[in-house]
Formats: sequence, C-alpha cells, structure tokens
Amino acid sequence: MCCSNDGLYYSLCEKTLQNSLQKIIFVYRNDSYKNSYLFKKKDLVIENDNNNPVAIQVGGSDFNDLKKCSKVAYEYNYDEINLNVGCPSKAVQKGSFGACLMQDKVLVRQCIESMQNKNIITSMKCRIGLGKNLNYDYFEEFIDEVLKSGIKIIYVHARNAILSGISPKANRTIPPLNYDFVKKIKLRFPNINFILNGGIDDFEKAKELIKVYDGIMVGRLIQNNPFILKNVDKSIYKEKNFTTINEDTILDYFSYINTRTQQESIYRLLSPLLQIFFGVPGSKIFKKEINETMRIGRLDKIEKIFLKFIKDKNFLLN
Repeated sequence: MCCSNDGLYYSLCEKTLQNSLQKIIFVYRNDSYKNSYLFKKKDLVIENDNNNPVAIQVGGSDFNDLKKCSKVAYEYNYDEINLNVGCPSKAVQKGSFGACLMQDKVLVRQCIESMQNKNIITSMKCRIGLGKNLNYDYFEEFIDEVLKSGIKIIYVHARNAILSGISPKANRTIPPLNYDFVKKIKLRFPNINFILNGGIDDFEKAKELIKVYDGIMVGRLIQNNPFILKNVDKSIYKEKNFTTINEDTILDYFSYINTRTQQESIYRLLSPLLQIFFGVPGSKIFKKEINETMRIGRLDKIEKIFLKFIKDKNFLLN
C-alpha cells in the first residue's frame, strides 16, 4: 500500500506508476483534516478517475459529517474510506479527531458505524496507544471495542502517539516502534486484517515485513522516491510483466502538472519527479540543467530534458 497526502505524489504514483503495477493493493489518499471538509469543499478533493483500488482517509468525530463524507467518497469513486485515529497534532486535537480519539473507544466505534454503508469499505488507522508508556492491554481493549462496528481492516502505526510536548514529525520517530503489538493483536483477532505502518524506511525491509503481516503501509519511503514502486511486481510478486520507466511516465506527469502551473511553483510541481535521478550514474549534468531551467520557468524545456534523460539512461532506470 502506498500512502500519500500530496496530490502531486499521488498523481505520479497513481496516474503513471500504478497503471503498470499488477498487484499493488491501494493508493491511499489523506484528504480530510477538518470536520465536514469532504462534503463542504468537494472541489478540493481529487476525484478518482478509475485507477482503482483507491482509498481515502478522513478525520472527524461528528456522526452526521462522517456519514456525509462516506457518501461523497463513494460518489468520487473511492473503494474505501478510512477514519484517522492516529494523527497527534494539536490542530487535529482541537477539532476532536485524530489520535486523541483513542481516549474514547466507544466514540471511535460510533464514528465508524456512522460511516458504514453497503457501497464502500470502512476502515480505521490508529496507533498502538497514547503517551510514553506502552500498554498492550489498553491497545487490545481499544481494538476489541472498535471491532464491534464490524470493520475488517485496521491500519496500525506501531508507535504510541504522544499528544503533547513533541511535534507531529517527532511523533513519527521518538515513540519506539513495537511490531510485536501488531503480531499479538492478530493472534487475538485472526479474522481481521491488520496492516502494519511505521518505520518501513527501505524496500528490503518492506519485502521482509510483508511476509509476516497481513499487509504493510508505506508513506515517506514512497514520498522520498516514488520510483521505488516499479520494483514491487518483480521483487515481491515475482511477476514477469512489470513496471518500466519510459517516456510515457514523463509525458503523463507533465500532462497533469501543466494544468496546475497557476496554483503551484515549478519546484513544487517537479519535486516528486526529481527522485527519478536517485542512484543513477551520470545524472548530475541533467539535474544541473533542470535546476538552471527551473529558474526561468520553462516547463516545456524541462520536459524535454527529462525525456532525454529517460532515453539516455533507460537501461539504468529499468
């Protein structure tokens, strides 16, 4: 599973890479971090244009809002809607959602129940606990209550969430990882799919973990280098037909960003694509030329540089 809360990374992963991937489970979008966001500002949500399966994540604790979010997600062609019960930021806490909801397991269960309908899968993402001290019993009691809603998929960031004193960024590294909690909860509820998240920072680690758990969720690994996705089919699923990076990858992505030049800076638009140079010998000259061209804002010329890079380095990229 690839997780992205950035429309540009989403586009590169979903529109250019996932089209060739045979077995990647989900492109996963974090779209809502305010109550009512989805159905009040539908124009800000990327409508899924048939690149399924795709999930969307929302945050909230108002039952009516969440019910409407679920309806909008279905109308926008998403396969799954996920309730975020893992984000520890202060802004999220003020809105009464995110990780702070783990303090009220009954409320979380009711939120999930309000989102459920026959048209779309409902799931949840959470942490393994709150505060600095690990407590498996707390985690199991929370999961036990939530499962009364009938959901079958839970994504677990295998760290506690610390709600005060550290930043959301630090919450991704300072609380220690504990994958054993996820193994143990799977033994307790064997019919539930528990998807592991947290600390999966290289492809080889991902390959090993996917053998042990029901699935894995990766976010920053893909954000740091979206092109690592091209290895999924060949390395994990042993597919003979697998993704290659070619001219269409560039043309598809530039077709997308050309419609956004009035809303975003060129650097912001090109940021995901710049990872294509990762680990490729002789790419320095191309990067230098692109950086110089970015200063004058010539997106058309930059596209030609990328196409030349693909042509010259194709055997190294694939």
